[in-house]
Amino acid sequence: MKAKTVIAVAGFIAAATTTLGWVRAAEACSLVLWNTNGQAVVVGRTWDLYVDEKPRLVYLPRGIARRGDDGGDPVRWTSKYASAVLTAFDAGSGDGMNEAGLGAHLLYLHGTEYEAPDKRPGLSNLLWAQYVLDNYATVTEALEGLKKVRVVSKEALGREWPVHLAIEDASGDSAVIEFVKGRTVVHHGKDVTVMTNEPDLDTQLANLKRYRLFGGTLAMPGDVDPMSRFVRAASYLKTLPVPADTADTIGRLVGVIRTVSVPFGAEDTSGGEAVDSWPTRWGTVTDLSHKVYYVMPVDSPNVYWLDFARLDPKGGDILALDPYDVSLSGDISSRFKPFSTKEKAFPPSP
Repeated sequence: MKAKTVIAVAGFIAAATTTLGWVRAAEACSLVLWNTNGQAVVVGRTWDLYVDEKPRLVYLPRGIARRGDDGGDPVRWTSKYASAVLTAFDAGSGDGMNEAGLGAHLLYLHGTEYEAPDKRPGLSNLLWAQYVLDNYATVTEALEGLKKVRVVSKEALGREWPVHLAIEDASGDSAVIEFVKGRTVVHHGKDVTVMTNEPDLDTQLANLKRYRLFGGTLAMPGDVDPMSRFVRAASYLKTLPVPADTADTIGRLVGVIRTVSVPFGAEDTSGGEAVDSWPTRWGTVTDLSHKVYYVMPVDSPNVYWLDFARLDPKGGDILALDPYDVSLSGDISSRFKPFSTKEKAFPPSP
């Protein structure tokens, strides 16, 4: 890693929030950043969950006022950048990008322990990604801004969600932010390119060195647990050939993402203790260079996308469509319909 920062919280006594570790129901995902192909900076991810998250595909114009928490001192902001996101449970933004070419992605991380209370204003973990998309154009800007807020755990679907955050920008810069034992751990650099679920990224990277393409002797694992998926994603990313054009770039990245997708009914036979081995329901590809966001539902043969150049960042309405619509295919930028006015924030503030 080119840079890793561990920020100890002043006055830390004990972890303020635990993660419902006894619940085996969890959100599992895999993410791959390809920033060395010479054509485009692209990010592919799977969205794996034990239950239908009832997503909406939403386009959010500039100028939406938000509150980050329902506690006594929430962070408040008005969005500087338009963004497109996939939401979950109508409670938060799980994946998306903004008009500046910044991507943000929440993935499950069993064992997360959020920071202890301090004087910084609170930000719901469900709006963590949206806060980044609303306010920042680069990874460096986002990392600096996030130091001024404290992420707090909020419930959705009757439970809490321990998550870590991946962000990338159009230059190929990247960061993963985790909460490990009550401390913020940041991995930052253009070599931060793969992310799955537990264990934490430091442990995943140490494990990776045991495999053949990374100096070890073990063959590539084939199971659905997060550590196996991490090794597969990193291995296939490392051996990708140079693409001919942008379409070739997208297609080859999708090929890697498909190797870490989890089929419905798959069982984890790795013998590990991961809770994050649930079926893949969605895939996305974020083209940060050309500002195009691709969506790939697993229950449809179609791929569709929105092009930021065809949408108005200064519009007066929040726009949305049903991502389950089987007629969606190709460029669907013109198919968005008004969902609400900008005065009614969505996803809603806590």
